[in-house]
Amino acid sequence: MNTTYRRLRPLGTLVGFVGLAGLSGVAQAGGFALIEHGASGLGNAYAGAAAVSQDGSTVWFNPAGMSQIEGREVVVGVHLLTTNTDWTDQGTTLGAALGRGVASGPTTAEAGTTSALPNFYYVAPINERWSYGLSIGAPFGSSTEYDANWKGRYTTVESGLSVIDINPALSYKVSDKISLGFGISLQQLDAELGSAVDSGAACLGLAGRDDTSFTSTDCVNAGLTPGNVNNDGYGEVTGDSTAFGFNLGALFTPDEKLKIGVAYRHSVDHELEGDGDFRIPQNLQDVFASNTSTDPTGQFLTANFLTDSPVTAEVDLPAMFSVSAAYQANPKVQLLGDITWTGWSSLEEIRVVYDNPVQDDTLSVQEWEDVMRYSAGINYTHSDKLTLRAGLAFDEEAIPSAARRTARIPGNDRTWFSVGGGYQVSQRFSFDVGYSLLMLDETPIDNSDPESEGVGQEIRGTYDSHVHIVGAQLNWSFN
Repeated sequence: MNTTYRRLRPLGTLVGFVGLAGLSGVAQAGGFALIEHGASGLGNAYAGAAAVSQDGSTVWFNPAGMSQIEGREVVVGVHLLTTNTDWTDQGTTLGAALGRGVASGPTTAEAGTTSALPNFYYVAPINERWSYGLSIGAPFGSSTEYDANWKGRYTTVESGLSVIDINPALSYKVSDKISLGFGISLQQLDAELGSAVDSGAACLGLAGRDDTSFTSTDCVNAGLTPGNVNNDGYGEVTGDSTAFGFNLGALFTPDEKLKIGVAYRHSVDHELEGDGDFRIPQNLQDVFASNTSTDPTGQFLTANFLTDSPVTAEVDLPAMFSVSAAYQANPKVQLLGDITWTGWSSLEEIRVVYDNPVQDDTLSVQEWEDVMRYSAGINYTHSDKLTLRAGLAFDEEAIPSAARRTARIPGNDRTWFSVGGGYQVSQRFSFDVGYSLLMLDETPIDNSDPESEGVGQEIRGTYDSHVHIVGAQLNWSFN
């Protein structure tokens, strides 16, 4: 028995513990990107977002569009995102090195959450050619939360990530047909990720090593068998980072009916610093305390294993490039379209590095792919005061396969169905509302990380997910 469990290495993957691998749940624009940056665009599924320049949200989608906004404008909005994510087990087990024992827990789980995403925009002219603006929003982030006893608890229990982006920008009107824009992004990323610790696997994995004096029999006698929910510990990683990026845009108006927008947002590389915190049950602490062997440095391995430690990690958020068009077919109908590329291939792996020398890195291979988003929409001017909107979109998912899908990110290709409207209350005040339903195909997961040397828990099952998004914004104009 000792010979078998002596192979449960490395220590960092021994407990199937957390990494910043799979940062969020069913996000809204591929991977864990969020496109919800204005309720006016929500009604069109954000078709034509880089071209319409209908309100202050253009600061985010294409800063060149500020040149078409008259006077000063303030926009305040919020989106409510409700994610319904149901998982059904199809053979989840402990890792291969643990004999692929059956994982305890219910055969179904729910991981949905409700989140609020606020937006703020300000646009003002400097002179006839120059305008400036400010955008504050959340371009990345979401969350998942499972019950503490679900079958996949050794991979994740809760995940939360938020990115706040503060984006001042300038636009320059080259001519009546061409405008250019430039902005700088200051991003604050915060992550909080937690997983159960398989105390039985941790004990058996260390038993019989040269630098531990207890054996697998001691673990079993203490009730420390793999996959026993009653002996679960818990590990949590929290971290944050501040980083900078930039964005560019151009707006072309070949004639009075057609507008074409081009926008680029550069990738942003975050270097997170934070803490890894562990809680382990008393019976595992007692077995560790019985250890009388020392490693070559004269230290007890078990005195430092699964102990709190500073951590670092790198997360490379992707670049984005959009081409949008808005065509005024007649005085009442405007047709919209958009194609957006997102460079998710920047996310090859996530590695959490512990300052604790006996806690190996936690590595999760991602190997994500670049993706496309396609959208089409229509604006119908019912009257001088009321505009009605509708749109469709298709988002490709960056996760390449069921083997690379994690319980933290059970995402898949998404289809958007959107409606909305805007109402001009007075010359200076208007509001917009929008609603989108995001439908995902049944999503398989068959995740067993080859980098874990057979230690990591193997999640198998299917996800059934859909998302409701409701947005509203208020717009004030000043001369």
